Amino acid sequence: MKENLGKTICQYRQNLKMTQEDFAYRLGVTPQAVSRWERGNGLPDLSLIKGICSILHVSADTLLGIDSNPVTENNNLQMEWEIRHNLFAEPVVLEFGEALIPCVSEGVKTDYLNQKRNALAKEYGILMPVVRLRDNLALDKSSYRLLSYDQVLLEDRMELCADESDLTRYYREMLDCMAEECRKNYSRILNKQLAKTMAESLEERYPGTVNGLVPEKISYLKLADHLRCMLIQGKSIRDLIHILEEMERELLP
Repeated sequence: MKENLGKTICQYRQNLKMTQEDFAYRLGVTPQAVSRWERGNGLPDLSLIKGICSILHVSADTLLGIDSNPVTENNNLQMEWEIRHNLFAEPVVLEFGEALIPCVSEGVKTDYLNQKRNALAKEYGILMPVVRLRDNLALDKSSYRLLSYDQVLLEDRMELCADESDLTRYYREMLDCMAEECRKNYSRILNKQLAKTMAESLEERYPGTVNGLVPEKISYLKLADHLRCMLIQGKSIRDLIHILEEMERELLP
């Protein structure tokens, strides 16, 4: 499944003469993530499928290979996808009640989530993980909540106006609150995978800073732990170059 999906993404991306960097920017992920998908080394989050289809101008059925595969009890690709993505607690999940579904549906058509992700990276050096958006009919109709590894970080409700024409306004307000909570709680959100992505991004621009150091001498887990401690102490992690240099200095005899 991984290989077929990756090949499909690569094929449609190349047909549009779009680079991995262009595609990643529009989707709000790193180029490394796109590269891994296309090599069959990983799968995009379920919440990204709609965005991928929109960018590549392809249907979800075609993207997932459902057109050419009979769907039976043991071969339901969409069900398999959903089950696999419900196996584990995720870094960031934004749940919303029934009345907010139209707001989110309109909001995901905009670039606002990517703007918030870029702002956090630029101002604080924070790499926001993929945000899973899902409706939760158990919530109050106009309520939403932010979870990190199944722990509630924020729970609030929107005051909806019946004559509001700009539904994306509520979506933007939710993302503003979400981004602020992610910033304040990033020591809890940060994990080994995010630290790895940060190191790989730095290596692309400044290879001499990372080559031979991460993960050879400083594991991704150790880097994540170090950054987590800095965040708890109220320190910035934006200057990753000097952070790694200091960690390397501590390794010297």
